[in-house]
Amino acid sequence: MPFSASHHRQLDRWLFVGGPLLALLAGYVNVILLMSFSVPVSHVTGSVAHLGLDGAHHDAAHLRLAASMVLAFLIGAAITGYWTDGQMFQHRRRYGLVFVVQGLMFGLAAHWLAEESPWAVPAAALGCGMQNALASSYRGMNLRTTHMTGIVTDIGVLLGLRARGQQIQWWRLALLSLIFGGYLLGTVMGVLVADRWRALALYLSAWTCLIGGISYLLLFPRIRGADATTTSV
Repeated sequence: MPFSASHHRQLDRWLFVGGPLLALLAGYVNVILLMSFSVPVSHVTGSVAHLGLDGAHHDAAHLRLAASMVLAFLIGAAITGYWTDGQMFQHRRRYGLVFVVQGLMFGLAAHWLAEESPWAVPAAALGCGMQNALASSYRGMNLRTTHMTGIVTDIGVLLGLRARGQQIQWWRLALLSLIFGGYLLGTVMGVLVADRWRALALYLSAWTCLIGGISYLLLFPRIRGADATTTSV
């Protein structure tokens, strides 16, 4: 069923608020784990490179850490894919469940981080994998909130098209820029908070996801009702 223009505007508002906030969360979590274990948890590119590097250097401990991160991220994405049953962004009740479980994983990561246990890495990576798989596309645009490679690429493509004199959809450039800014702000916040509170800083992300997920589940009937109204317009 094709969406009406008013329905798209409704989803656009959610994306322009939720997208940057999710990116901020990912940047915040990633930099805290990066400061502690020198392994990213919000994207797998660096960890895949470490698999080859650590394997060649026979660094078994770091190899296991990088492998656990990649596997956990994959499992997290698979869980979200199974629960949400779709790749295009639209409101689903199970989004709330994803956030709740993500919050629990961040809580476990915070607990293990306080104990300086490397289990904090796969726990946080699983949560990030769940978040990144929430929605893969919207109105023909790829959506990612836990890593910035695709975001920066899409911004560059849009700027290149505009430089050639072609018309672009400015809302896309604005959304991508906000997501990038959110991730960058999250990294700054993560450093500042972790410098002061150490492992306790990660509990903030856990509670944010838990409260957000529970709130979404409670408000879903009203959100869904608003979607149904705009779709029928």
